[in-house]
Amino acid sequence: MPETKAEQTVHAWERWSTIPLAILALVYLVLYSIEVLGHFNSVILFDFVAISDVIWGIFVVDFLGRFILSQNKIKFLKSNAIELVSLVLPFFRAFRMFRVVIALGFLSRVGKTLSARINIYVGLILPLLLYVCSLGVYEAEHLAPGANIKQFGDAVWWAFVTIATVGYGDYYPVTFEGRMIAVFLMIAGLAFVSVIAVSVASLFLNRLEYDLTKKKAPASRKPSSDN
Repeated sequence: MPETKAEQTVHAWERWSTIPLAILALVYLVLYSIEVLGHFNSVILFDFVAISDVIWGIFVVDFLGRFILSQNKIKFLKSNAIELVSLVLPFFRAFRMFRVVIALGFLSRVGKTLSARINIYVGLILPLLLYVCSLGVYEAEHLAPGANIKQFGDAVWWAFVTIATVGYGDYYPVTFEGRMIAVFLMIAGLAFVSVIAVSVASLFLNRLEYDLTKKKAPASRKPSSDN
């Protein structure tokens, strides 16, 4: 079934905007890191927050533009449900972290094939996801009464343990925001295992297909000798 003009416009926009949005996502991550870990006066920190909000506004415009141009809006909302939820989540301070997670999703657009997107996810997005969740839980926990995640290093260790679904229990969130991040990270851990399984299976299938193709290929003829 041929694409409509609106669908062609959406796909063209996504191709054109992939690299700029990916760069903005990384800039957004840097600004968020500075907000959480940096020690700046309120004036400079306000400037960082303002720049972050401008970048987030660009992400919102991108989402609304694709939604308006989409022919099947229900299908679009279903396939972009996480991105939609992220637009209304930052009612809690730590939920700003989910903005960064959605922003990192733009990096996956760079991959044009399934294999390329899996490699980007495992090699780039997953480490960044661990870092972002560490920032989020540290921001939510380190000043909370009764919290045991007081240092950023503790938050990083907690993130690794949680995404691996090991759960040593030496560090754990006590705030609502921190626990929501923990739930998200556990789900991401299960997704990570699935992605690894698909990646390994794809590797073996590609190798098997290559071997079968090689066996079916006709043997090269020997050059006939001239008498």
